[in-house]
Amino acid sequence: MLKASVFIVEDELIEAQDISQTLEKHGYAITGIARTGELALEALMKKQPDLVLMDMHLAGNMDGVDTAERIHALYKIPVIFLTAYADETTLERAKITVPYGYVLKPFDERELHSTIQMALYKHRMEKLAQENERTIRVLANAIPDAVMLLDHNRQIIALNDAMARRLGYNTNVFYDLSIPFDRDGLLASLEFQIKDLLHSGQSVRFEEKTGDEWFEISLMLITGTEGQSPMIFIQYHDITDHKRFEEQLKTEGITQIEHNMEQFQILNDQIRNPLQAIMSYVNLDCVLYREHITKQISMIDALVDRLDYGWVESEKVRRFLIRHYRYNPDNETKSGARKNT
Repeated sequence: MLKASVFIVEDELIEAQDISQTLEKHGYAITGIARTGELALEALMKKQPDLVLMDMHLAGNMDGVDTAERIHALYKIPVIFLTAYADETTLERAKITVPYGYVLKPFDERELHSTIQMALYKHRMEKLAQENERTIRVLANAIPDAVMLLDHNRQIIALNDAMARRLGYNTNVFYDLSIPFDRDGLLASLEFQIKDLLHSGQSVRFEEKTGDEWFEISLMLITGTEGQSPMIFIQYHDITDHKRFEEQLKTEGITQIEHNMEQFQILNDQIRNPLQAIMSYVNLDCVLYREHITKQISMIDALVDRLDYGWVESEKVRRFLIRHYRYNPDNETKSGARKNT
């Protein structure tokens, strides 16, 4: 198993050696010692350890807090502060560097060891969480739909790039965002739907038009683990092409079917009228060929019956399309109505 590596920044050489020997006794690898912040940053450019032990009060132009801030910004290496004392102002400055712990001088070996172990563990867990978040983001962005996850207070937990663009947010912003339900009316319809979802626990799906675009919006409740509040999953699925097809069907499809039906009727009449005349002539004078002619007429008559059947079936389709797609004053209400699933 590889040893955890530690870099020591301490301007007291004897104390730095004492810390180094203590850590080596506990199984750590010491990658270097620096007396000033400037020398520490120069050394870290060449080799980066798992953790930095940083004295708050250093010789040189940079104190420990300044140095830790640069290390956090450049390398994201966890830092533990060593200090014999610290005034309130210094501690407030130190918080900005996101330290992984403090050890008071003179230090206790077990306390120093346990503080380092906790810092390394915390850093590993944070890196794992970041990797998981990146994985989730990659998967979320693989979905063309705009999706986001809210807590029960309507705060964004996560969203993909498509949803961030819809909301007008920078795609790097993911946390502690209040959902603007009244922002240009973009999410105005969701407030009631979310209340209904939280109350009933039943998933909700409905259609909504925004400008020239149509979306099928789905809301689902994700139950948290024991003691955690439920989360709300929201998905915007673009159905604009489907709606445009419906509109095209209304304006072109029904018109074409009605034209075909009219042609069926005309063709039917054009065939049946000559047939009746032929039958009359056959009955009057074509005894010799009557059987043959009658057979041919029967075949033509069967074709006419099929035309009639085509007309009837076309009428069924026409009525279905009119019933489901032809515009009427109720259509907008029906399209925007919520559907519980």
